[in-house]
Amino acid sequence: MKNSNHSNTPMDKSILQSFASIGLKDIGKANFMNRVDTKFPIRTDVLFEKILPDIIDEYYIVEINGLRYMAYETVYFDTPDNKFFTSHHNGKLDRYKVRKRTYLDTGNVFLEVKHKNNKGKTKKKRIEITTSLYEIFPEEYDFLRLHIPYDPESLIPVIQNHFHRITLVRKDMGERCTIDCELGFKDLNTNTETNGFSMVELKHEQGAEKSPLQKVLAINKVKQSGFSKYCIGRVLSMQDGIKHNLFKERIRKIQKSLQGALMDEELSKTIFN
Repeated sequence: MKNSNHSNTPMDKSILQSFASIGLKDIGKANFMNRVDTKFPIRTDVLFEKILPDIIDEYYIVEINGLRYMAYETVYFDTPDNKFFTSHHNGKLDRYKVRKRTYLDTGNVFLEVKHKNNKGKTKKKRIEITTSLYEIFPEEYDFLRLHIPYDPESLIPVIQNHFHRITLVRKDMGERCTIDCELGFKDLNTNTETNGFSMVELKHEQGAEKSPLQKVLAINKVKQSGFSKYCIGRVLSMQDGIKHNLFKERIRKIQKSLQGALMDEELSKTIFN
């Protein structure tokens, strides 16, 4: 596999200080019985210059310990035959992700399971842990057995990502939004940094009217895509033995719409050839 190192374009993050802030404990007010997640890949410059300035009055920004732009690191796990990834690739509606995530600014670490059921609803279960990010330990097996249909002892680390996150909450508590910037991916053989790529993910009640953020994204021709950071990372890392043919056209469209922000020309040619 080929290494690809991109340099991130510096950005002016002062716009984040223009939002009224909200504490972490208040996010729970924006809970949804029938939550739907909607994702929008976006160029970081478009995000900071055209999207965020237009929604300042409608959203709070989450602030923790004085920080509004927080660093995360995540390790994803899969079975040796890649059951989780293959379910995503094949479009299986009932599918899982298992990950360990550390909030680098606070030191908190969680073991998490995300389950998207066959009705398109996403549920997340997690426990706080003190173990290493890169291994599943016996004391964590019972939690995983409750929430995934596979033997937790078989899980192995397959991809690590890192990013900085902005979290917004609509002032009427009808929507939450996470925005992940400066994404990079790492496995045993590759270290891939994106250049000017961000991912906006909206969490809202199923059937809700278009929010102010959705309207601004539409005005700026930012299109929805169901492609997850996990799948993007595994494909960009060009890991041996994983299927990605069905993802090629989707990645090509994202790459074109982002004008090269997702990957450089050399990596793009390698994936699409």
